[in-house]
Amino acid sequence: MGSLEVYICQFAKLRRAPGSVWTATTKNQAPHKPLLLIALLDLIARGVVTSPFIDVREDLVELNELFTNYWRQVVPIRQTSSIAFPFSRLHNEPFWELVPVEALELDRKTINSINTVNQLRQVAIGGRIDKDLYALLQEEENRAVLRQALLESCFSDDAIKVLNEQAIIHAEAFSYNLDLLSKAHQPLVKEINALNNYRPASRNQGFRRAVVITYDHRCALCGVRIVTAEGHTVVDAAHIVPWSKTQNDDIRNGMALCKLCHWAFDEGMLGVSDSYAVITSSQIGVSPNAPGSLLTLSGRSIITPADQVLWPAQEYLHWHRRKYRLS
Repeated sequence: MGSLEVYICQFAKLRRAPGSVWTATTKNQAPHKPLLLIALLDLIARGVVTSPFIDVREDLVELNELFTNYWRQVVPIRQTSSIAFPFSRLHNEPFWELVPVEALELDRKTINSINTVNQLRQVAIGGRIDKDLYALLQEEENRAVLRQALLESCFSDDAIKVLNEQAIIHAEAFSYNLDLLSKAHQPLVKEINALNNYRPASRNQGFRRAVVITYDHRCALCGVRIVTAEGHTVVDAAHIVPWSKTQNDDIRNGMALCKLCHWAFDEGMLGVSDSYAVITSSQIGVSPNAPGSLLTLSGRSIITPADQVLWPAQEYLHWHRRKYRLS
């Protein structure tokens, strides 16, 4: 039976690859494993991971987002990593087991060949941590102690500060997301009363999460939906009435839009009618423009959330039409 002291020791002694590519920020060793574990602690705190098993299809998108945010704080921008790398290599740690797909036996060679999420999903259905460790992680105090063991053993003092700041942003963003979802079933929110309680980065992340999930990663105007194996999505969370004018993050003042539709909407090239159909501006087809598929969207019903309460509010859409003289 594993004790907290045992897991503190195991977390502090992770097997990490050395190399000249790694700086004193990560104590001259690869940061993949500790960053993944820190992200996992966040998801357990949120109640997203509800068992010792971490599913590579159900849990990996959100886990990867948190992992990537932490990665960007301590690793130079030119260096990238797939979450599949630490997810598979943690199999070498005593508290983590990579669970293979049916009838497949995992060996070191197979595990060491995994570098992408697609490769990971071909050989594994998920990862499993010790039941005793999972039980301990249900307590906030234990999570804090184990997080500190990871931070102190794997990162410099300056890195610890920025990682702790990112952890606060993650927690605030999730809280803000829940706040937006609860308010979206109430009369239209003109402003968020608790706005000053959140950092701008937390607000941005929370609004994005609420809107993108509400639209299931699909562009409201053109309908495109692309989510990569790593969980990167084609859509942005767009405000209908700009946040700079109203400080209004009500989900009904937002839509999920792909990059092109987001730009076209913000420029008044596209709009939405009172019957929730796409409107195209007469400017869009003026020579020498080549609007491609955008003109074909005219009159097409927008993609709306499953919950009708969360559809874009008519008063915000009216503001946008009036501003750009769309009809």
